Amino acid sequence: MPDAMKLRVLILICMSTTASASQPSPCPNPGVEELRVQMNSSATEIPNPLRRPKAVRQIGCERPFVYRGEVYTVDSPQAQDASNLRTFVQSVPESDELLKSYQRRRDLSKLSAYTGTIGILALALAPRISRSVATDSQSSLKSILQISGLALTIGGFAYSFALLKTNETLIPRAVNAYNQAKPEDPIELKFEAGWSF
Repeated sequence: MPDAMKLRVLILICMSTTASASQPSPCPNPGVEELRVQMNSSATEIPNPLRRPKAVRQIGCERPFVYRGEVYTVDSPQAQDASNLRTFVQSVPESDELLKSYQRRRDLSKLSAYTGTIGILALALAPRISRSVATDSQSSLKSILQISGLALTIGGFAYSFALLKTNETLIPRAVNAYNQAKPEDPIELKFEAGWSF
């Protein structure tokens, strides 16, 4: 085989592997026989009509969406960050910006863990810290530290709760913006966009 031909084949192989690696793979969709094997049942078993069947939920597909007949998950396996959905809608700038904002806000909500920890430490260490100062200002320092710690803990939690609750509205807005820009190639969310930890 000539060198030029080998080079073309190598380039085509590299291009095909990078193109497939950039788009997330669809969620597994097991057939009926696979589900019977997973549920340890045989094909001859007669289901009890009074017993409600258990819903089979695919691992890693808690927040699915449909694109071109395939079911994908919105999030990466590591976190609820909408990164898989973002790879599909990034061609529409408005949708991409909404999902970037979703990811930034999600990261920003993690600050409440730090403020909550500082608040709890202030509450717990208030008596010990107040003992290290003069006796006439111990009670006032202790109450100031306790009130500050309580305010930091409650404030951080309330801020994070409100931010995450409003943040979840960005996913349907991003999908709607994408669907308006590309009505011939729509995305359909298959979950209720609501607040979750």
